[in-house]
Amino acid sequence: MYVRTDQLLLNRYKITSKLGGGGFSDVYEAFDTRMERVVAIKQIHVDRRSAERVIREARTVALLNHPNIVTLHEFEKDGDDYYLIMELIEGVPLSKILARLAPLPVEEALVVAGQICRALTAAHEHGIIHRDIKPENVMVLNDGRLKVMDFGIAAIKGASTITSGDIIGTFSYMSPEQARGDIVDERSDIFSLGTLLYEMLTDAIPFSGESANETLSLVQKFDPPPPSAVNALLDAPTDAVVMRALEKNPEERYASAFEFRASLEGMLGGTALPEKTLALMMERYGRRAEGRAEYELAGWRGSLWRFFEEHGEPAARTAIAMLLAAPFFPILHSWFGVPRSLTLFGAATIFLMVLLLPGHTVGLTLVLLALTAAKHSTGVFIVALALAVPYWATISRWRPALSVWPAAGAVFGFLRIPLVFPVAVGLLAGPVTAAFIAGLGCLVFELVNIFAADTTAPLLVQSYDLWSMLEGETNPIYVAQLISGPFIENPFLLLQPILWAIVAATTSFVKRKGRWLSAVLSGFVVLVLGYQGAFANLESDNMDMSALMQDLSFSLIILLLLPIIRPPKEYERLIESAD
Repeated sequence: MYVRTDQLLLNRYKITSKLGGGGFSDVYEAFDTRMERVVAIKQIHVDRRSAERVIREARTVALLNHPNIVTLHEFEKDGDDYYLIMELIEGVPLSKILARLAPLPVEEALVVAGQICRALTAAHEHGIIHRDIKPENVMVLNDGRLKVMDFGIAAIKGASTITSGDIIGTFSYMSPEQARGDIVDERSDIFSLGTLLYEMLTDAIPFSGESANETLSLVQKFDPPPPSAVNALLDAPTDAVVMRALEKNPEERYASAFEFRASLEGMLGGTALPEKTLALMMERYGRRAEGRAEYELAGWRGSLWRFFEEHGEPAARTAIAMLLAAPFFPILHSWFGVPRSLTLFGAATIFLMVLLLPGHTVGLTLVLLALTAAKHSTGVFIVALALAVPYWATISRWRPALSVWPAAGAVFGFLRIPLVFPVAVGLLAGPVTAAFIAGLGCLVFELVNIFAADTTAPLLVQSYDLWSMLEGETNPIYVAQLISGPFIENPFLLLQPILWAIVAATTSFVKRKGRWLSAVLSGFVVLVLGYQGAFANLESDNMDMSALMQDLSFSLIILLLLPIIRPPKEYERLIESAD
C-alpha cells in the first residue's frame, strides 16, 4: 500500500515524512496519536517467503531490550504489508560519518566497535546472530549514544531456518562461513565487526571486489594487510586486535563479543567515556559540514588545506619515504662506489618499501642506515645499532610516522633556517607531539653538525668532524665517549633541545586558541628569551648574541609568512583532536 504524508496509518500513526526506502521496505517518520510520541515506521512489502523474514525480525527485536539496540514498540499487519513501529533514532548512520571523517582516530574507532560489541553481546545471549553488521546498520545519536539497527536478516542460533546454502547479508562484511552459506554462530558477527573496524581505522574495506562473486572469493581466501600498512599512524597492538577478529578460521577469532570488547577496552586503557567520545565525534561531523563551506570561502588557502585533509595520510607517507630514502643515494655512491643508476634503484627500493609498509620498514631502514656505517667504522655501526633498535621497539614500531619527523630538524639546518623548525612544528602538531618532534629534531640537528666537517649553524653548534676522526674505529665504547664529548664540553647542546621542545609546545598551545600570528610571536619570544638566558648563564667565547639575533630576525621574517597559509578552523580542530 502506498503511504502518503499526513495519512493516518492503521488509524493511529500520522505520517509526517518519508525517511528512506528501497525495493524491500520504506521507512517513515510518524506521530503516534495514541501514545503521543514520534516513531519510525518500517513498511515492508513482502511475498510468502519474505513474510517469514519479517515475522522473524519482529520476534527477534522484541526479544532484545538494550540501550545499544533500536527499540521495537509494535508489530502490525495490514493486508500484504507489515509494519514495524520502532523508536525514532535522531542521529547519523555510521556510513555517512565514515564518508566524511574516515579514517577515524583510533580512540573513536575502538569506542564505536566497543559499543557495537555491547549490542551483539545482548543479542548473542538470546541466541540471535545479526548477520549484517555494516556501517549502514549502525546509527550514532547526537548525544553520543549508539544503536545497532536492522535485525531483518538476524537468525536464531540453531534454528531450522538456517540451512546450508543460504547466503544472506552484505557481501563485503560477511564472514567466510557466511559467504559459503554455512551455519553461522556468534563468531560470524565478530568477523563482520572486525571488517567494519578495519574500515573505520583505514578508510578501506578489506574485502571489496568488482563483482559479487569476486567479493565472496576475497572474503574466503584473501588475507588483507594489517591496518598499519594502510594507515601509517596505527600501531602493532591495534593490528593484532583487528587481525584476530578477521581470522578465516572461527576458532582463531574472539570467542564472543564480550571477549572482543574486553580487548578493545584494554587498548583504550579504561580512560575513554564512550558517550562523551562519540558526542565529540558527532560535533566534529557537524563542524566538517561547516568546514566545507569555510574551505570555499578561504579560496586558494582553503583548496590547499582541503587537499591536505583529503590526501594527508598518503602525502605524509610519501614525505616520510623520501626522507628515509634520500640518504641512501649519496651513501651508496660515495661510500660503496655503486654506479649512480644502481644507487638510484636502491634508493627507490627503500622509498617504495617505506611507502607501502611503513610500520615494518621504518625500523628496517634505520638498521640499514646503521649497517652502511660499518664500512666506515665498526664502532659507529655498533653504537648506531644500539640506538636504532630500542628506538624502533619503543617508538617507530608503534608510531612510524612520528618517529621519522625529527629528522626534519637536520633538513631545516641544511636549509640554514634551523630556528624556524620548533615554531613551525608547534603550528602543525599538538603540544605533546610538537615538543617530542622539536626536542628530538634539535638533537638530530646537533649530531649531524657534530659529525660533519663543516657546521650549517656555527652559532648553535660547532663542527667536530667526528666522522673523519672515527674512521676505522672498532671500539664502540670509545665511539660513545667521543660522541658524548661535545655535550659534556658544552652544556648548551643539552639545553638547546629542551628549549626547542618548550618553544614548540608553547606555539602549539597558543595556536589552539585560534591565533596563528599570536602563536608565532609567542614561540619566537620564548625562543629569544631562552637563548638570551642560555647565553647569559653559559659564558663562552663561541657565543655571539648579536650575530644570533640577526639569524633570529631572519627566521622571524619567514615565520611571519606562515599565518598567510593558515588552514581553516576546521582543519585546526582536526590537528588538535589527533594529538
